[in-house]
Amino acid sequence: MKYVVALALITVTNFAGAACSLSDIKISSMNAKFINKCSSSECFYMHGVAVLENSCAEPIGVQVQIIAYDKSGSPVATSEAWPASTRNIPPGRYTFSLDHYLDYEPSITHFDLKPIEVNQWR
Repeated sequence: MKYVVALALITVTNFAGAACSLSDIKISSMNAKFINKCSSSECFYMHGVAVLENSCAEPIGVQVQIIAYDKSGSPVATSEAWPASTRNIPPGRYTFSLDHYLDYEPSITHFDLKPIEVNQWR
């Protein structure tokens, strides 16, 4: 019986944070490009920054997906990450690094970044 009560409390606690949804999160700006860091040989890496806006009333964890496209608009690469790791992002603007989110691919011409999941970290 103790286990049933404990499981019920855990379930209710997890749903309490469900007031926030993906519609509360938006990417307001993103600037990213590949930079050649080496002078004697090519060694490109992704460098950039993005701003996420949390309009939820409480802090929430956010997972984002970055998709890279070639000049014809076809996807070339994708990656998913939690910009704040396992920390909740407070309401308002949150600036985070895009460094090393994707490996270099010469055909990449542009990127798209979007939130794909929210989670209330405890």
